[in-house]
This record gives sequence, structure tokens and C-alpha cells, in this order.
Amino acid sequence: MHSFRHARRLLAAALTAWPLLAAAQDDCPPPPAPPTAETLALAQGAARDRGFLWRLEKDGRTSWLYGTLHLARLEWAFPGPRVREALAASRTLALELDLLDAETQRRLAAGSAAKPGEAGAALAPELRARIERRARLECAAAAVLAPLKPEFQVAALSMLAGRRLGLEPDYGIDATLAALARREGRPVVALETAEDQLRAMSAPSRAELAALVKGALDELDSGRAQALLARMARMWASGDHALLERYAQWCECQHSSADAAAMRRLLEARHPAMAARLDALHRGGQPVFAAVGSLHMIGPRGLPALMAQRGYRVERIALEAPGPDINALWDYDDPAASEARFRAALADTTNEATHDVALSLRTQIARSFSLRRRFDEAQRELDAVDAELAGAGAEPRVRTLLERGRSWRSAGEPARARPLFLQAEQLARTAKLEFLHVDALHMVALVQTDPELQLDWTRRALAAARAAADPQAHRWEASLNHNIGWHLHDAGRHEEALQSFRAALAARERDAAKPARLREARWSVARELRALGRHDEALALLRPLEAELASTGESDGFVPEEIGENLLALGRAEEARPHFARAHAQLSRLDTVERPDEARLARLLALSR
Repeated sequence: MHSFRHARRLLAAALTAWPLLAAAQDDCPPPPAPPTAETLALAQGAARDRGFLWRLEKDGRTSWLYGTLHLARLEWAFPGPRVREALAASRTLALELDLLDAETQRRLAAGSAAKPGEAGAALAPELRARIERRARLECAAAAVLAPLKPEFQVAALSMLAGRRLGLEPDYGIDATLAALARREGRPVVALETAEDQLRAMSAPSRAELAALVKGALDELDSGRAQALLARMARMWASGDHALLERYAQWCECQHSSADAAAMRRLLEARHPAMAARLDALHRGGQPVFAAVGSLHMIGPRGLPALMAQRGYRVERIALEAPGPDINALWDYDDPAASEARFRAALADTTNEATHDVALSLRTQIARSFSLRRRFDEAQRELDAVDAELAGAGAEPRVRTLLERGRSWRSAGEPARARPLFLQAEQLARTAKLEFLHVDALHMVALVQTDPELQLDWTRRALAAARAAADPQAHRWEASLNHNIGWHLHDAGRHEEALQSFRAALAARERDAAKPARLREARWSVARELRALGRHDEALALLRPLEAELASTGESDGFVPEEIGENLLALGRAEEARPHFARAHAQLSRLDTVERPDEARLARLLALSR
């Protein structure tokens, strides 16, 4: 019963009043050292907004709804500027339970304790033995664990599993909010009673108890519980609302009608009473800041939706952490350096990147392999991304399709790439990912075997780029005009090709493109001038490129090759020979997909002698 045990882990917030159940073993994570005043000051000063925040407006007053995480890291324990501002604008703090209240702690402890002889008798010996084994692995003190009801024993073990991930109940933001409210003289009220939560967490029958305990232990023993907890933590820390809304798609928590019923009982069934209590507080004239677990915010029966049904104007305040600019991280002339930048971005955001951002970064690592002709590595990386796409948004899905298709195309299998590009185009168009939609259209063009279809698809991509609202999509104009130029060149339509290459150059100059891209655009114009027999004009463009490369110490074998071809066409073979030699030396060292084929390299070598 997946939902029952998953919600168990998340509802372990009710257990944070218990002492930490740590035993002294060599491999036990040490209890968190009490932070010093300096550490606390630094953490509070560096706090940024995490979690999920909604503004609730009705009757001229504003209240707030905040989705929290009950197990966290020290640096997550303090509210950021927007959350602090919302808290300051409120008169009352409402929590699921006020765990700083001594009476609440007493009632939780009493309600979670088994009656004499009850804990052992309720379970088969096999399950009791598994609990004891798991308790040793999670460093739980048997003397503290044993007196609890079995369902609360596995809830405690699930909570303790978070400690190996660096997640501690002491650092949940709910307790910080309660402490801040008390310090500032705000009332702290509970949306539920201890008995409400204890009922929700208790197994209604012996059969369900056995299923609950077995399921929870299976999840812990397999590592799935820890993986889910880690994903929940990253989701909350980054404010990844899209992933939160897709929780049911990736939690593996509703595989049966029993799972769905348990999820409703543990979450949705509690929401009407919470919403009614929050509404009563707001109508009482005191703007409320209500902080409850983030899973209570999901879907049409979540708290934001129920408050909207009660006549509130509900507005989500985005707290998502901004992701890195993938386009800015790319240097297509140096895929190895690009890979290093993507890995650094991934490492910098491992704990707080949204799931979609992390997956998207990994697709670009795969692309860097493809550009270096390391196709097996690219496919393995994409296989690993595919395995984590459950519940992901459209962007990583589109990027995975694009990069797998690019890898197949670069490996010489365009027929395998074409359906992937078509899927990417449809998905990107539906999701209104304009930059990626244009990318997909241009890749569909590149795998067409009919030159007219190539030209048609590229022109469709150019039209989409020009019509897009996303400024990034407009930057496709240079590349697409460049590609149209080559389609026309291959068709022998050289005057039209020259116009397209000049349009590409103008777009590069307008976009303040990198020097390498500007050189490529000027080189393309020169190449088309050679095709038209206008060799002196071509050389007039190429000589400054040669001088620029010499002054910067860079190499680009295509420039000396093109100079040599123009000189050769003008009957100046001796003058062309050293240019062909430089071109061969530089181009033969390429290990990317731009490396010329062996016949072309052999020709350069012959012309250099």
C-alpha cells in the first residue's frame, strides 16, 4: 500500500517532538551538533525562499498558505524574504500541530504508545524481526522504539532514514516559524488536534497494520523510501511546483484502489476540516499565515483549491529557484569545456535544482558526448535520464528526444533520428516551448532525404522563430538562414544561397555573436562567392579571418582550406600549397563531428605537396 507508507513518512512530522532515536554504532550519522549563535546568524542571513506559497484574499483581508517540509537541512530552516514578509503581514500563525506546545507533545506521545503487550502481539514474528533489523540499520534505540505502536515504529524508522541524507526533524521550518511567531508575540494555533493526526496515522485493522509495516519495510530495505525522500527534499528546496503537482505520477503511491483510498484518507480527507478552520480564523478578522506539509497543496482537493471554493482569491507566489541558462553554458567549438560547465552547474544545484532543470542539464552532457563522437556514452546518459522522466515536465522530455536523435544522426543513422525529432517537435509545440520547437523543426529538416523537403522544413522553422514571443527563439534566425543557404547551395541555387548566407551574417552581427560564430558566417559568404566564381571577393573576406586567427592564436582549418581552394581556382597552386598544408594539419586533428571525411583529408594532403 504505497500511498499509506509514503504519507506515513511525510506525516512523520507529528513525531518530531520525540527525542532523536540514535544509537551508538560506528556507521551511525552523528546527532546534529547544536548550531552556534554565529552559525545560526549566518544561516538566517543567507536564507532564501523555499517551498510553496499562496496568497489568499477575501473580505478585504489577506492570509497566506505555505507548503512546508518537516525534515530539512540547517540552511533550509529559516524563511526567506518573501516568506518572512508574508509572515510579518499576518496576525496569527496556524500549523498542522504546534509541536512546541508541551500538551501537544504529551498527547502525541501517549497516543503513539502501545498498550502493555500490544506492540509485539499485533505483528507476526517475521515482521517484528524485520523491524528490529531495520532499527539497527537506522541506529534507532530499541528502548525508545519498542514501546510504540508498530505503525509508529515504522514511521519513526522512515523519519530516521532521512538523517543519512542530511535531513533532520530539528531543522524543519515549521518549528522555526513557531519560534519566530512566539518571539514576535503572534498567536500560534493548530489546524488539527493531536488525536486527528494520530487517527490518520493509525492502521484501522490488524490486516492493514501488517500490510503497512511490511510495505514500509520493503520500501526502506530497497532504498525506494530514501530516494523518494531525497526527491521530495530537492523539490521543496527548489520550489519546484510543477513537480509537486505531478506527485501522483512519480510517487508510486496509487497502484491500486486500496492505495488511492489510503491516500485520500491520509491527505484529502483531512483537508475540509483544515480549510474550515483556516476560513474561520480569517473570518475572525485576523490575517493568518498557515504552514502545512506541501502534499496538502496538491490538485483539485488540495487546500489552495478548497480555499478558492470558499470564495477566496487564491494566487500562487512563485518561489522557484532560477535554473542556469543552458544556452549560455554552451561552446559548441569546445564540447569538453561545455561538459565541464554543465557538470559544474549540476553539482552547484544538486541539492536544490528542480527535477526538470537537473534532467535538462544531463541531456546537454549527453550532447557534448555526441559532438565528440562518443555515441555510446551519449546514449547511456540519455538512458539514465529516460529512467527518471516519470513525472517530469515537457522540457526535459523534449531535450531527451532531441539529443537522442542528434546522437543517431551524427552516428550516421538519420532514419532512427527522424521519428525522435518529429516527437520532439509535436511535444514542444504543444507545451509552447518556442526555442525547443524551432530546434526540433530544424532537426527534422536536417534528416530529410529530399532537398526540397529539407528546404521546406527549415523555412517552417525560420517562420516559427520569427513569430515566437520568446526572444531566445529569435536567435535561431542566424542558424536557420545559414542552413537554408546550404540547402540552396546543394541544389546549385548559388545566388539565392548567397542571399541567405548574408542574412545569416547580418543576424549574427545583430545578436553580437561570439567571434567563432561570426567567422563561420563570414566564411560561409566567402564559400558561396567561390561557388559563383567570384574568387577575389571571397579572398577579400577570408584574408581578414586568417589575420584574426593568427592574432588570437586560434586555429580553424576551414579558413586556410578555403583560401587554398580560391587560390587554386585562380591558377595560383604554389601559393595555395602552404594553405592546404595548414588545413590538413588542423582538420585531421579534429575529434568532433565536424571532422572532414578521409577522402577530403587525403585531397588536402595531396594538394599540400
